[in-house]
Amino acid sequence: MKKTILALLAPISVFLVSCGGGSYDDDYDYLEDFVTTYSLYVDNGVDTAVNVTLTGIDQDTTFEVEVGGISLEHIVVTEGKYKVDAVTCLDSVIVDGEEIDLTGDSYVYNYNLNLTKQDYIVENIKYTVGTDYSDLLGNNKQFTYDGQTYDGIDAYVIPGELLVANDWDYNIDSEAPEEVTIYGGANSTTKKKLYRANTFMLYLALYEIFGGLDDEGSEETLW
Repeated sequence: MKKTILALLAPISVFLVSCGGGSYDDDYDYLEDFVTTYSLYVDNGVDTAVNVTLTGIDQDTTFEVEVGGISLEHIVVTEGKYKVDAVTCLDSVIVDGEEIDLTGDSYVYNYNLNLTKQDYIVENIKYTVGTDYSDLLGNNKQFTYDGQTYDGIDAYVIPGELLVANDWDYNIDSEAPEEVTIYGGANSTTKKKLYRANTFMLYLALYEIFGGLDDEGSEETLW
């Protein structure tokens, strides 16, 4: 779905800096004061504002955030287990006391809190140096969702659940850039763009309707 991209090559410069001084006691004091935190991107997939509360199960901690309709809000929370409640401004309950575990066992520290538990779809976008456009179009790829198969689409589904570990480069609210920098002398790289499933399928439907415009000289792309 992503059209031709020209990436920039850049050399890698590595600087090693050694630091001295300090005492072992200072290091231990630092470790004792260290608190593990997690980035949570609270995803509200409904069209009304939602009030979200995270209540600590094993600690006396509460985090609250209001998320606008069809929006994403970022919060930082401390390590622990939480009970999640989400209620719309119309008093409709979306999440009712479900538990999430943020204890570092998986070494993942960035998550989406998917309040509606809808499927996510991740699109693989290939950036390359040069003019071999055929590979960028992903014509040898197929994507199947909800019983429909689409040719030339390089994507996969993350089944809907409340807590989704970050496995993408660009979240729902971030556009994939037209260009990226490729390091280490490589001539291509792949980036991942996250969509709500209903949004991605709408894009596919529009692409099937208007995709043929390129044959008539239009340079406009849908995404």
